[in-house]
Amino acid sequence: MNQIKKAKFNYSNILVSLFVCVLLTMLISSACNIAKKVNVNNDPDICESMTYTNQQFSEITSDYYTLDSVFIVNNCLNIWVSYSGGCGDSDFKLFYTNKVIKSKIPKTNILLQLTDNDDCRAIVQQKLFYNLSFFEEYAEGEGITIQLSGIGKSVIFKNEK
Repeated sequence: MNQIKKAKFNYSNILVSLFVCVLLTMLISSACNIAKKVNVNNDPDICESMTYTNQQFSEITSDYYTLDSVFIVNNCLNIWVSYSGGCGDSDFKLFYTNKVIKSKIPKTNILLQLTDNDDCRAIVQQKLFYNLSFFEEYAEGEGITIQLSGIGKSVIFKNEK
């Protein structure tokens, strides 16, 4: 009889322990929203316009972000970034000027600005898409080198025909 009570006691302890483990796992996984992925546009063919400026890029302030990747698809600049946030407003703008350095492959600088009005600390990954039509005339021939100012990353925009 004692053995039967011990077996029931151990079985109920196992069930309670299992329930507590499942409950804790659910709480921890829902509370730890470490990374939030955001897509600005689900269709990379729909690109946002860049913002023209005649200001020096050094005069434009930006909140901190990390550039994860930059590439061009169908005349659309794809910029993938990470930054701290997740529960408030943030806004990206891509600034360009009409200054193009003449060389075998012309060069220009652009500046990605983040305005982050968000005190949360989750890591947000965002995909940004910008229309490169302003540089279309330079995309013929050797193309144009587009450098992200302050970051040191660049891409070559070239029409492949």
